[in-house]
Amino acid sequence: MKRIFSRPLLACAIGVASAVPLAPASATGTTVSFGLSSWIGFAPLFVASTKKFFGDYPIRFVHMDSGINAALISGAVDTADISMNEAINDRVKGFPVKIVMPIDYSAGADAIVAKDTVRTVANLRGKTVPLDTASYSELLLSYALHGAKLSLADVKQTDMPAADVPAALLGGHAVAGVTWAPNISMITAHKGFHVLYTSADAPGLITDNFAAKTGFLKAHPGAMPAIIKGFLEGSVYIRTHPAASYRIIGKALGISPADAKAQYAGVVNPSLRQMKAMMTDAGHETIIAYKENIKMVRALMVSQKQLVPSQSIAWASLLDPTYVNALK
Repeated sequence: MKRIFSRPLLACAIGVASAVPLAPASATGTTVSFGLSSWIGFAPLFVASTKKFFGDYPIRFVHMDSGINAALISGAVDTADISMNEAINDRVKGFPVKIVMPIDYSAGADAIVAKDTVRTVANLRGKTVPLDTASYSELLLSYALHGAKLSLADVKQTDMPAADVPAALLGGHAVAGVTWAPNISMITAHKGFHVLYTSADAPGLITDNFAAKTGFLKAHPGAMPAIIKGFLEGSVYIRTHPAASYRIIGKALGISPADAKAQYAGVVNPSLRQMKAMMTDAGHETIIAYKENIKMVRALMVSQKQLVPSQSIAWASLLDPTYVNALK
């Protein structure tokens, strides 16, 4: 099944079995394979790997263009980044997969871009809106329309690759579209276009999620604490050693350090406090918690006939906050 909320590849395609070079596992530890696409949001993981912050549980990154969730379910990888719709589908089908921590959320890397004549989201009513309907773009559009008391039924969606949206707008085929970086700047660099709404207006809506099968979690109880701690250390290192970090990140993604820095500005890697708020719906963070996120994704899946209305999803059944909550 095609991913509904797939991630763009921001670097050159990398072979399914390729990996970022890592130090060998320690004598007492276990190397943990992690399935992922080439996305800037994984920056703290790349840095933590290079700096050996994972201790006895080094990560082996398995880059793939597609099939990440299937690889996790089959056991081809131990852990993986999966989208929320995949987590919901796994639950419905009875696969024992749990989200154990949020990796990142989009903070401007995804956007609705429009001609200057379109001043509000409400102005989209009746308009043709090109977007990749098999991506997070549809979720962002749905959320923005809901805030304007509209729905997807109030616009005319045209399915196309996100990279083709600039041509559609600049060619006069539509007055607004949904896409992601760097396509956003390709459009707004032209006079008469502006960013109408971005993922920064809905922090926590578009997320990447670190998941594992329950069998792996039980067999390796020390893995997730080590990985989450390493991830948080990696985030700190990026802030305190930016130049060195962007060299590491750029190498991991096959892009320049300057491009890594520019792309990283569009995402946020949550702090431990924010992780806890997202996982448990507790605290006072201005981030959409997983509880609400799951509800919105489920509603979108129902509207797309990927779920029947009677299929309810208990949000807690998709998550295992044990490891995040145990950290101080």
